[in-house]
Amino acid sequence: QPAFDIFDSSNSLFAGYFFSLSEDQTLQEVPTGFDSTSYESNNCELPLLTPCSKAVMSQALKDTFSGFTKEQCRLGIPNNPWLWTEQQVCQWLSWATNEFSLANVNFHQFLMSGQDLCNLGKERFLELAPDYAGDILWEHLEQMIKDSQEKTQDQYVENSHLTSVPHWVNNNSLS
Repeated sequence: QPAFDIFDSSNSLFAGYFFSLSEDQTLQEVPTGFDSTSYESNNCELPLLTPCSKAVMSQALKDTFSGFTKEQCRLGIPNNPWLWTEQQVCQWLSWATNEFSLANVNFHQFLMSGQDLCNLGKERFLELAPDYAGDILWEHLEQMIKDSQEKTQDQYVENSHLTSVPHWVNNNSLS
């Protein structure tokens, strides 16, 4: 301690680079970014989604939803939701409510075939399901519909060579 008491900072090599603090100086508060946010307000402002953040969110949802693939194999549920029976719709709802800890899902409102389920459209679908749960369920259903359409298109392209007429066949040879 005595060495610090006799240290003269004015002659120091570091003089001018560091400020000395006296006891009467108060600490300055550093802004956190939360100063402009009112916690008493019911208006919660979320940052806007950008194309990049939407893509990240979409990929995260795809990864989460992929757990249903195992259930589909186990129960024999078709990949295409349009082909589901009432029982398979209920099995999907049961899996989703357990997987995402969804509450207040009324299974009786969804007693319908996969075709009827897919024909509901987003607005009507969300009327049948609670707010948060409905959004998650719709997102998963929409993703499965999209995936099954893409697979169907891919299969069509792969098999298109089977239905095309060979180039060496001309109109005269067909008659």
